[in-house]
Parts: sequence; structure tokens; C-alpha cells
Amino acid sequence: MARRRLSQLQKNRIRQAQDAISANDENYIEGLVISHHGGKIVVEIVDMGSIECQVRSNLGTIVCGDRVTCENTTANEYRVVAIGPRHNFLQRLDGFGQPKSVAANISQLLICLAVKPEPNLFLLDQYLVSAEQQDINAVIILNKIDLLAEQEEDPFCLESIYTPLGYSVLSISVESGHGMDRLASVFDNNSSVLSGVSGVGKSSITKALLPDEQIKIADISEANEEGRHTTRTSRLYHLANNGQLIDTPGIRGFNPLLDRNKPLGDGFREIHHFAAECRFNNCRHHNEPDCAVRSAVTRGEIADSRYQNYLKMLTD
Repeated sequence: MARRRLSQLQKNRIRQAQDAISANDENYIEGLVISHHGGKIVVEIVDMGSIECQVRSNLGTIVCGDRVTCENTTANEYRVVAIGPRHNFLQRLDGFGQPKSVAANISQLLICLAVKPEPNLFLLDQYLVSAEQQDINAVIILNKIDLLAEQEEDPFCLESIYTPLGYSVLSISVESGHGMDRLASVFDNNSSVLSGVSGVGKSSITKALLPDEQIKIADISEANEEGRHTTRTSRLYHLANNGQLIDTPGIRGFNPLLDRNKPLGDGFREIHHFAAECRFNNCRHHNEPDCAVRSAVTRGEIADSRYQNYLKMLTD
């Protein structure tokens, strides 16, 4: 069912109601959204723990990482009545082209790939564009390296393509424990989203980081080498050293919701760099003359896979 759009009058009324809430009113408390549970929102309140809250109608989409204000309607009932300002809001498009919310107020997007199923670099670049436009730091994780032959180094060209661009590429194995200490430190003092297609090991990573939590893990399908969805709803977990992890349901395609007011090339660090040298300020780096980006591709200064993925996103 499509979400009903709010009129401007309704939006103004909601905003006025939110502005009228006093932080000193004992009927209102602020908290952090840590989960969706059925039709309710689970909110973490300082000195109170987690409480289930109803949501006031027409308030808008609420996601993990949101700071919200809750109203104490009865002795044991709470209702979310306001959403705090967001630093960022990570979204994607579903298979019907409709926005699907992922998380809010995050500082880091960890993109989980695996040796099996083999990494999809177009999907990876979609994640990276979304992170760049939202000013979110991105880290690339390659899991299941225990499945590689000993002589295989950088088999998917992740380090050769993405490390020079400033992205961190972590090779790990949950099975053997290789690289897990380094991965754990990446979460320190960050609010992170762990994303990736089903079967790459997101739930296994979460389980390794949070051994006391009940995390469901499913096997890879032998038919298509893809995993079954094990995370049904988003959930925020607290880690050591002031870290937070938001685990999201597995998705087979990300298709980020892009900001059309920004050039797509700004989401590609190397394209953004060379675009300053193009003849035309509005160059799309496709068929325009004197394009510095296409020249850089010809010289090998921009990976051809990255450029082709840029063109695919541009035409899509």
C-alpha cells in the first residue's frame, strides 16, 4: 500500500506541535530508536532502558538512529510525537521505485562483500555514491577470505581500485577470525550501518561482534550461491568504545535514492577530481568534447569499471 502524502498544511501542523513540546515537561522524554517491532517502535531512554512506543499518525518515517521525543500517555504507555533533526538520512529505492528508509544519523557505512557470492562492483559503487552524497564515511569489507587460494591476492581488484581513492578495504574471515580485531576497532566512536546482499555474512559478523545476542544465521543456497534473508528488521546494537551498529535486512540490489540537485559525478571521488579540468562546467563525461574524465579513463587514471558503472547509473 502506498504511503499517503502529507499536505503542506498537515506538515505545518505537525511542525507546530513538535515545536510546542517542552523538554522540561515531565510528560515528555527523549530517546534513541533502536528497533522496529511489529507496528511499534522500540526506543532507548537514558536511565529507563528500552520501551515500546506507539507512533503518532502522520509523523513520517522513523528509522533506527533517529532521536525522538516520546509522550507518556498513561502510566505504562508511550507515544512518539516528534523526530529530532537528522544529520543524514540513508535511503534506497525498492523494486517499484519507491523510497525505502534505511537509517538516520550515521557516521559510517560498512559495505560487506564476500568471496562467495562474488562481489558485484556496480552494487558496490551504488553504495559508495549514496554514502558520498550523504557525507557518510564508507568502509569496504571482503568477508570469507578463507575460501581463497593462498596465492590469490586482491582477486576482485578491490584494493587496487578503491584504496587509491581513499577507501579502507578490510579483508576478513569470520570463520577463521582473520582481521576481526581490526574490524572491531573500526566501529569505535561511530554509528555504523552494516549493509550488503544476503549471504555475504552480515549476520555472522554481527554475531561475532555481539556473541551474547540472538542473531540468526542461514546457509548459502547451493542453487544460486545467495544467502537467505536472516535479518527481518533493522536493529541498533551497542558496541564497546562508544560504538553503535545498525544491522539492516539483506537486499539484493541497493539502488540508492540520489540527490538530483548534485551531479552524479560528485559521488565518484576520482570523477569529481578530474571534472574540474573539463571544458564545460556542466560536462556529464559522456560524449562531450574535451572531457578530462574520459581522457583520464584512457590514460588509466580512472578504473574503467568505475567509469562504466558511472555511465550505467547516469543512463538509468
